[in-house]
Amino acid sequence: MRADPLGQPFGAYRPWRSWRPGVRLRAALAALLASAVAFGFAAFRVGHTVQEELERGAVARAGLTVQDVAHKIPDSSDEPFQDGAYAVLAEDGRWLRSSRLSDAFHDEAPRLGLLPIDPGAKRSRIESELTSPHCCESVDEVAIRLPSDVVPNLGSWRLRGLTVRFYRTLAGPFTSDQLAKYSGVTGLPPQWLTVVVLIDTQEAEQTTETVTWVLGVFLAPGASLFVALTAWLVTGLALRPVESIRRGMARIGAGAFHERVPVPPSRDAVARLAATTNTTLDRLERALAEQRRLVADASHELRSPLAALRSTLEVPLAHPAQADWPAVVAGALTDTERLQDLADDLLLLARTQEAGADGTKEGTVELHDLITEQLAERGHTDPGLTFRFEPLEDPGERAEVVVPGREALVGRILRNLLDNAARHAAGTVTVRLGVTDGCARLEVDDDGPGIPAEDRERVFDRFVRLDTARNRAAGGAGLGLALVRTIATSLGGTATAEPPPYGHGAHLVVRLPLADG
Repeated sequence: MRADPLGQPFGAYRPWRSWRPGVRLRAALAALLASAVAFGFAAFRVGHTVQEELERGAVARAGLTVQDVAHKIPDSSDEPFQDGAYAVLAEDGRWLRSSRLSDAFHDEAPRLGLLPIDPGAKRSRIESELTSPHCCESVDEVAIRLPSDVVPNLGSWRLRGLTVRFYRTLAGPFTSDQLAKYSGVTGLPPQWLTVVVLIDTQEAEQTTETVTWVLGVFLAPGASLFVALTAWLVTGLALRPVESIRRGMARIGAGAFHERVPVPPSRDAVARLAATTNTTLDRLERALAEQRRLVADASHELRSPLAALRSTLEVPLAHPAQADWPAVVAGALTDTERLQDLADDLLLLARTQEAGADGTKEGTVELHDLITEQLAERGHTDPGLTFRFEPLEDPGERAEVVVPGREALVGRILRNLLDNAARHAAGTVTVRLGVTDGCARLEVDDDGPGIPAEDRERVFDRFVRLDTARNRAAGGAGLGLALVRTIATSLGGTATAEPPPYGHGAHLVVRLPLADG
């Protein structure tokens, strides 16, 4: 393929291909197209309706004219009825009188081709329909194609070469004197006359063309442009709140996380969009603040073990001959283990929050077996404490308590609760399990100092420790109960600190949904 001087193949770059019309332009174009089609169809229908009505009027006038002319023949009246175009023909085809129609004879051949009615063929029927001695009401219609060189004397050449319609009726019989008086021709034998009236639809056609022209050429395009302009303006007004939301989001994205997008007073989709956006921004701000607090707290918590580890290593290095290196290594290992536990807890907390309910509800866990296993381990790790397992007062008829979730996560809930109870218990830790209100209820009690009522919610925050001294040996990093609530929430449950049933110690309760719903 040939390339241009910039190295791109000819035809590879089409700037109009990447251009897409905006919402306002698309709405205006759609309105323009729809209104053009609608107004065009309306113009056609209006013109067709007008033509039909005017043609019906022309037919009605022709019917009245043919009857009126037939009635006026005996009186020799020469007044045309409603300015109609008519002719009165003798039985031999001669034109005796006409109005607005050309002479019928040229070289003894009828130029318009109008033929009289044969009175012999219809006399019996006609005479039975006579309403006066000299007229009948029987009217028939004939269609004649005009010669190209003949046009009725109507002031227009539009009918040349076209097929026109005529109404015909018989009038009579008339005597020779009546015929001579009416036509001025003497010597005519007594006979019937044929009255022929043109059904003139020129006015209908001209009016229809005018109406269609005005509607199709002037009104339809103008109205379509007006509708398109209205759609453009209305769409702009409708998108103005969206533009305000965009500007607000731009400011928030630049760092103004405390700001919110304006909510329009209307109760439409834009208002709901703005409200949902503000709700999402609130959550994002809380998540950002929580993340910043987590980083700050983690940095603060990591400083202590890192400082202790550094001092443990710096002092022996300054006096290597006097250092008890086995004790130095043991102390460094203790601080390293504390750092590792803190990093593991932070990583598990982050992964649990990121996974959510869909990532933590894989598999099932039977709580009886889990509790039995962990309490057996506690007999070796905490020999100075007594661990008891009791069913709740109303465990129901279930022999097993199965909850959804991975065993590692559910086991971490129980382990952290037992760690917290063992850290504060005076001598006994009690674990209770049962089913209440369709949920698994796990209770862990200790006989320690308990949790003050004002701190029962705060203890589930990250890096919160009620021991003001922050003793490294007696206190943890403050992530245990935070992990309990985070994991329980991700599994669809709750974790709370409630008043102790016996008036002393801590009473922690975890509720989890059952695996069978």
